[in-house]
Amino acid sequence: MSDEKQKRVLVVAPLRVGGVTSMMINIQKRINREQLNFDYLVFHDIKEPREDEVYAMGSKKLVASADDIKWQPKRFISRLLRIKKVCKENKIKVLHYNADTPMAVFNILAARAGGVKYVTIHSHNAGFEDRSNWFARFLCLGLKPLIPLVCNSYWGCSEKAAEFLLPSKVIKEKKYCVLKNGIELSKFRFQSEIREKIRKSLGVENNFVIGHAGRFSTQKNHTFLLKIFKYIYDIDDAAVLILFGVGELLDDIKSEANCLGISDRIIFYGASSEMEKMYMAMDVFVMPSLHEGLPVTGIEAQASGLPCVFADTITREVDITSTSKFLSLNMDAAIWAKNIMECKGKERVDSLKLLKQEGYDIEDTAHMVENFYLKIQN
Repeated sequence: MSDEKQKRVLVVAPLRVGGVTSMMINIQKRINREQLNFDYLVFHDIKEPREDEVYAMGSKKLVASADDIKWQPKRFISRLLRIKKVCKENKIKVLHYNADTPMAVFNILAARAGGVKYVTIHSHNAGFEDRSNWFARFLCLGLKPLIPLVCNSYWGCSEKAAEFLLPSKVIKEKKYCVLKNGIELSKFRFQSEIREKIRKSLGVENNFVIGHAGRFSTQKNHTFLLKIFKYIYDIDDAAVLILFGVGELLDDIKSEANCLGISDRIIFYGASSEMEKMYMAMDVFVMPSLHEGLPVTGIEAQASGLPCVFADTITREVDITSTSKFLSLNMDAAIWAKNIMECKGKERVDSLKLLKQEGYDIEDTAHMVENFYLKIQN
């Protein structure tokens, strides 16, 4: 099929390891790429772990970076101008913007100035990274009403994520769509042989394994997780904490673990391309995030049949199975530790059928996205 007939959507998402990127790539793998394909807009001019994967599917990586400019106000303006230039030079008409906050409005305006005709804004968050930054929060409140002026369609990964990003008029009039964070369900079906193999390779065959997956950032609340684990280790010295992910606070968290005297009981694994196997090795999955839209890792953990302990700041929409607990971040770390210890020895629950019924099959997600974009571009 010729390029003129192929429909293309520019997706705003980093090509690193992460939930949003994984979902977009998994959607791309399942759509008819002769009819519809994705390109990716990134804001940092660096080699990223998943870019070769999208190149192999016929994608372009478009860069609008201003990292070379140190003065922040100038860097902000320069990035907007580069977004405009990239969109204009590549004749971008359709933009799928995966957004964390209403600050995305500025970048969308720049894309519009570069010739973009149709914009879907897709909310993946339900809170601010820096809760103390009152100026940013105030600015975002002012930007919310502008979203309908620059966007054509409104998506959220959950009701809570949609409510966080979108203006009240859009929410009240139900003008938005909740697109579930679909996953490849069959990959996560629990297999005891894989569990034994992975646990042996990690040297945790006889340990109580607590797992967490997430970028090392303020949002994920690793500092509190370390405090929880310190209490668990004091109760059960065979307990092990495995942390999957990378991020800007990794070295800080390693230092905190060392200060607490628990660094030798923590495995800082880094990023994994086989998380489905890693969940099988765990005994419980813990996520004390300050906020989440709807965490893909929470869905994946339940698909593996794991008992999960979430912070009550995370939307209850993630609670698909009977394996989840929600605890307040105002509770003492010792209470969290007690609840996590209660998960020790719990049997796995086969939740795949229920997750599919609830709309978390990536095949269904991809079908919806494909139909949507083929329709709106015709």
